[in-house]
Amino acid sequence: MKFLKAFFLSALAAGAVYYTVLFFVIDAPIPAEYWVAEMITVKKELIKQYAGREKIIVGGGSSTLFGVDAEAASRQLGVPVLNFGLHAGLRLEKILQETASVAEPGDTVILPLEPPYFEPSPQWTGWQVDNVIGWDHAAWKELNWRGKGRFLLSISPAVFTRMCVAKLQEKFWPAAISERLNALNEAAVLARFRDRPAPEKFEYSAYNLDNHGDMQRAEGSKYKGKAWYLSKPDRVSKATATLLQAFVGSMKAKGVRVYFANTPLIASEESLDTLHAGEAHFLGDLAAIGPMIDRREDVLLDRKYFFNTDLHLNTEGRAIRTERLVQAIRKTVLPGAVVHSGPSE
Repeated sequence: MKFLKAFFLSALAAGAVYYTVLFFVIDAPIPAEYWVAEMITVKKELIKQYAGREKIIVGGGSSTLFGVDAEAASRQLGVPVLNFGLHAGLRLEKILQETASVAEPGDTVILPLEPPYFEPSPQWTGWQVDNVIGWDHAAWKELNWRGKGRFLLSISPAVFTRMCVAKLQEKFWPAAISERLNALNEAAVLARFRDRPAPEKFEYSAYNLDNHGDMQRAEGSKYKGKAWYLSKPDRVSKATATLLQAFVGSMKAKGVRVYFANTPLIASEESLDTLHAGEAHFLGDLAAIGPMIDRREDVLLDRKYFFNTDLHLNTEGRAIRTERLVQAIRKTVLPGAVVHSGPSE
């Protein structure tokens, strides 16, 4: 009995020490995709340059980042269009929060959200955990205590080890992780963006963006995998609906109109009947949240127009998709257009 009691107390003490240390190193600059942090900083600054002007902000994940030529859309529409596509690995809460932070009264937000965002809200992924610890410290601070507890339980022993190492590097050998630390310095990021040379090759980098937030140098057709999303999403999960309804409501109160759009799809051997069947219930669910400005059939593109994933268009595909998006905006979004009823109207 004494042994069991000692074992229990020792385990309790070890757990208390472990979670105390976790709190101490929760913002450790561990290896993560710091280019996403830099990209958010840059894109927010690009949108800030149009402060006070009515504009169209196209948000979402990397499908928007690669799939919209906002500069060309601006010319065609005569209205500033900004590409606020980020990374589809981010949680939907993060996408919506960042989009809300840049939208002003009179703006229009268009959200071509990737299909997985409409599925039931997942647990924290390893990618998300790494990036919250590394650079998205605001996400950690905004979690309630229950959320913080769930997040801490998602941290593996391997990540904990990296956190401790990174904290020591930050304090004693900052030069070893200078790229990570510089990515957290917004002034330095913006100065580097202003002085960036024209990109010579593709790279996942905030410094490959143009002045409208479009990703440059996505030439070629490298994706050979399966067309995953032709019939998805087929419903809007309750968790997603709750988040989107709250977002649309807050934007409406702010004087911002919100619309949804489809992400590009690889045309496959499956019939259009398959596509339409998956779309029918989804559109019924979405109608209670906000209007959709296009149909999946409008964004079907040949495989040769996809860059390196089934969500990333190359420059040729982006031009085609942008033209179709511009047509949809002219038809349903611009003043005088007739739009089906929805919360953002």
